[in-house]
Amino acid sequence: MDPLVEVLDRNMEAMADVAVGYLIQIGLKYDVFKELVQGVSREKLIASVPLPNKERLGRLIDTYLQLGIVEESGGSLRMAEFSYELPLAQERLEKLLPDWIPILEEMYKMADYAFISREHPKVLMDFDKGADFWDMRLLLGINKVYRQLASHLLGLEDGMRIIDLGCGSVSPVELGSVVGPNGKYVGIDFSPGLLSIAMSRVRNEGLDWVALREMDVRRLVVRNTYDGVVMSFLLGYLENPGAVVRKALEMLGPGGRLVILDSFRDLNPRVAALEFFESLTKEFVRFPRAGEILAAVDESPYDAEASVIGNSTIVVTRVL
Repeated sequence: MDPLVEVLDRNMEAMADVAVGYLIQIGLKYDVFKELVQGVSREKLIASVPLPNKERLGRLIDTYLQLGIVEESGGSLRMAEFSYELPLAQERLEKLLPDWIPILEEMYKMADYAFISREHPKVLMDFDKGADFWDMRLLLGINKVYRQLASHLLGLEDGMRIIDLGCGSVSPVELGSVVGPNGKYVGIDFSPGLLSIAMSRVRNEGLDWVALREMDVRRLVVRNTYDGVVMSFLLGYLENPGAVVRKALEMLGPGGRLVILDSFRDLNPRVAALEFFESLTKEFVRFPRAGEILAAVDESPYDAEASVIGNSTIVVTRVL
């Protein structure tokens, strides 16, 4: 397996494992688990825990159910037989990139403030109001790894035309610089805050072949074809990710490739823990399932071949 795939997968797994630990801390800190020992209805549990944001508390309970920490029977919630381990095998530790740990810790702190109100000023997960925090996240080593992996899987080189859906603030320079000066990079994002940061970097680097567009990918009209399409951790913000996957295939010329990098629900068993913290961003829906992405490829009118690589990568090649 590609070493970059292994690094990405091991770090995504570790992030989910650490997120489970934070969720357990929340349950202990607010006496949620104590209420569940004897069994209690959902309504009574939500009413008894003294946190103002009841919608957020409900999401926490749903997350516990998904992870098997809590079980439901006959309208009653109670603690399940759940054990928690954080694997620290040498093989895993060798691939860990530690710079995401303080960022996840900050998100854990933000979760506390979100129990007061999602709009609390210390919750910095809005793409525009918290653009600087998002930029810090996108500059992390783990995110550099997935950009390197996308470049490798697409075989990026000078002269290629690529479009990056949900490009953020860093990819336009890191991926755009590879295809220039004779190629074309088009970055699409709906966040003006992140695009402003990206545009500043593009100008500083003099990347004239990089074009950035503020746009919702769901409303994208296909007018050109590309050698490659990138979607990195985008699909979790879409109610219908399959529709955007099919649109991405429409953008590819024959032999073109679509690279999707994400935390797939059906390949990452503890991903619900990460979803709880990612949902501090109001646009977040859920991480996609690899199965629904493959189904979308099968349902498209184009002849395409899809392959799942590891737990976080799907590559689709358009044949015709």
